[in-house]
Amino acid sequence: MEHQDVVIIKKKLPFSLLIGKGIMALIGLSGVVFGIMLAATQQGSMVQAFMILMVAIISLGISLLRVQTVTCPSCQSKATIHTLTVDFECRRCLKPTSIKWEKP
Repeated sequence: MEHQDVVIIKKKLPFSLLIGKGIMALIGLSGVVFGIMLAATQQGSMVQAFMILMVAIISLGISLLRVQTVTCPSCQSKATIHTLTVDFECRRCLKPTSIKWEKP
């Protein structure tokens, strides 16, 4: 199989999305602290603490996620990848493509 190289410019996040990610991170961190405090004390049940921790960890994960849409150079299909990825395999044509990220 042939290997292709693609140069992609990282897109800057809009200000509103940065604020949203900051709020999600703040909700996640406060939820983790509150869930641990609830589990450590006997004020609530362990099920409540576990549910709060689960939602908080998911919020933190979403706030830290950085993805970008790229186009396969072979078949022109779109794929969503993480911005730390250095290569990907197209789901449609199954050809590997290496990525070189450039800052804007």
